[in-house]
Formats: sequence, C-alpha cells, structure tokens
Amino acid sequence: MRFLRLLALPLLCGLALPAPAQQAADKTLTKLETARTANPGSVAALRSLGIAYYKRQRFADARTVLDAARKLDPKDGVSALYAGLAAEALQDFTSAKDAYNTYLQVGKTRSVRNDIRSRLVALSRSEMHAAAKTAIASEATIASEANNPRTVAVLPMTFNGTDQTLAPLSRGMSDLLITDLARSPDLQLLERDRIQAMVDEIALNQSGRTDAATQLRAGKLVRASRVVQGAITQTGARNLTVNAAVVAVATAQQQGRDVQTSDVLDQIFTIEKNLALGLFDQLGVRLSAADRAAIEQRPTRSLQAFLAYSNGLVAEDEGRYGDAARFYEQARSIDPGFGAALQKAQSARAAQAGAQVTAAKVESGLKNSAEGAQVAAAEKGVAATNTTIGTTLANAVGDINPSAANSVNTTTSGSQGQTQTQAPPATRDATAEKTGTDQPATKTGQVTIVIRRP
Repeated sequence: MRFLRLLALPLLCGLALPAPAQQAADKTLTKLETARTANPGSVAALRSLGIAYYKRQRFADARTVLDAARKLDPKDGVSALYAGLAAEALQDFTSAKDAYNTYLQVGKTRSVRNDIRSRLVALSRSEMHAAAKTAIASEATIASEANNPRTVAVLPMTFNGTDQTLAPLSRGMSDLLITDLARSPDLQLLERDRIQAMVDEIALNQSGRTDAATQLRAGKLVRASRVVQGAITQTGARNLTVNAAVVAVATAQQQGRDVQTSDVLDQIFTIEKNLALGLFDQLGVRLSAADRAAIEQRPTRSLQAFLAYSNGLVAEDEGRYGDAARFYEQARSIDPGFGAALQKAQSARAAQAGAQVTAAKVESGLKNSAEGAQVAAAEKGVAATNTTIGTTLANAVGDINPSAANSVNTTTSGSQGQTQTQAPPATRDATAEKTGTDQPATKTGQVTIVIRRP
C-alpha cells in the first residue's frame, strides 16, 4: 500500500500547478494525441502518449495505449515498464507482474531491472489478496463451477493451548503437510500463501471472526475439491495432540474419519508424519515405496529451528518481511542444514527490498540512460524512436566485424529528427604498425536493412 500512496503524490502536485504550467502540460498532451491520431501504428507515438497519460495520473488511458504499443513491438522495454506501473496503480497486480516480467526480458537499464526483480517478490502478496477480493466478489459463480477432484487445500490449523509461544506451530504444521501431501502425483496441493490470503480476506470482511465455516468457504473460493481442516491442542506442558479431517467442499461433508496423533512436543515431526500418512488414507491415495521414503525425510530435526521457521511464516503472512527474514535466518543458524529456511530467508529479504521500490525510484533509475531519453522526450511532447538507422547499422556491422571503426557514437535529436555521428579517434591496427603502411587488409561484410513503410 505504501507504493500506491506514493503514486498518489504526483496527483496532488498536479492539481496545484500554476495556470501557465497546466496549459503547457495540456498542450504537450494534445500534441502527442495528435501524433497518435496521425500515425496510430507508430510504437513511438503510442509509447510517448502512454507515458504522458501516466504522468498525469490517467492510469487506465496509459495502460490502454501502452498495451497497444507492446502489441506492435513486444520488445519495447519502456512500454512494458510503464504498462506495469500503470497496472499496479490500478491494483491489477497480475497484469503488472506480466508487464514487469516482459521488461526483465527486453529492458535495457540494469538498475531498473534490479528494482523490478525485487518489486515482483513484494507484489506477490498484493496479487494474492487482490485475487481473494475478486473471488469473494464472484463467489456465486465460483460456487456453481466444478473443481478438479485432485485439488486439495490444507487450511490453516488452529491452536488451543496455554503456551502461546507454540501457536505459530499451526502454520508450520500446515506447511509441512502441504509439502508431504504434494509428494503424491495423485494430488494437486494449493499454495499455503494463497490459502492464507483467502482466509485473511474473509476474516477481514467478518470483523476478524474465523471458524470452521470460514475455512471451508475459503477452500471453495480457492477452487479446492477437498480441504484438510485440523487443530493442534496442547495437552500438558510438553504434550501435543493433533487431529485433522478431510472435507468435501461441494457437500461440506467429512470424508472418512478423523486422523489423530499425540506425542511429546519434541516429537512434533513424528506427529506430522503420522498425520500425513493417515490423511493419505482418507484421501484414498496409495503410496509407492518411493513416495513413503520421500515423506519420511525431515527438513530439520530441531524443534527450536522449526519454531523459528513457523514464526517466520506468521510474520510473512502479516507482511512483516524484515521480521520474517530474521526468523528464517535464526532457524538457519540453529540448523545450517535447514534448506527451506534459507530459501524463505532469501525470499523475505527480496520482498523487504521490493516493498521499498516505489514508482518514483523505478523512474529515477531511467535517468541518464537511452530508455530515460525516451521518457524525457515524451514529457516534452516528442515521440522518440527506439533507434536511428545509423545506430542500427553500427550495431549490425559491429556484431559481424567488431572493430574500432564500428565504435561510433550516434545521438538523435527527437525534435528535429537529425542524426549526428562522431567518429572515434584515429588508430592504426597491428598490421599497419608492423608493415609501416596505412593500407592493412580490409574486412568486408554485408548488412541487409529492411525499412518497412509506415
């Protein structure tokens, strides 16, 4: 949300523009709209107009125009970047991620690519909650659709006990069960983060109230065919009892009997393995010897490392990425072999960095770059082209026959459309130096340039 709040700042500034400045801005926009109308097939005209719309907070218009430019030239990085910024401002996080991923493939500015990589990690949480809101709004339609019978959602477990420091184990237990149940090719497990986001969104609409009915509803909205519901109960200072059941989403009827297992707290991994095996029976899955062997593997044997990992899951679900990373790193320090903790720590750090990447930071990264020149031209009402024929020729020849002669500096003036080429300092190659002649063997190549009529 911080990202979106920062995006709103230019709007407030725009409303306070002096009349002459506002008139100049309107004149620039009109100029670009006229250029688009005169040449609707011009990527440069569409890109510049889209950037201008974005700068004026007209995000829907910007995305429409920029998407048209992307369709004409899928390799235009600036169009993809600003389409992503516009989509994110509109809270269409799925489209924003698509556009940003395109920029990672075709964009030319390294610092911006680094920022976008971080931003994509942070956007995942926003995307999941946006998807949850959309699903709730379309609940009637979703309820009438048939779901894949193989799809299973392990819902967040509840914790009942006096020692609340153990409460995060409910997230960790669900995480372990998803990993183990997913080892069977007969089941398709949904992501824990996606399920948690749905439960959180439903709870938000119900003033924080959650119950078994809420969780079953969440399973339906994530399009699961069956859900696993369970609870961890602390029975004494060092004992746990965990029970779980499989429920058919369509009928809300329990499938088979409850699966229940108890042991001392230090045997929590044995508890989870017994629970997983019992759930496979209730789900009607027969395991191969290889599947059973895989399930017996344990991510860690340290209760304290797993508890730290579980605390990390809670923090990450709440969007506290810095805290989450510290918990995961703590788990890793307790057990250096805890691979899942390392992966989670890296992801949380990336999400933390991404949360600091604002639209303003992304745009500032374009300064003093070729892509930044296209943005600057758009702000002046100029439809800057991606490249000049001279640059294209130099690049093509350089790819075929790299030499100092091909290292020319080409600049383009967007307003005049003039190209100025500056030759590099004269040099003599090794052959000329040895023979004392200025006529070394020549290198030839053929370049074919196709210029399409607009």
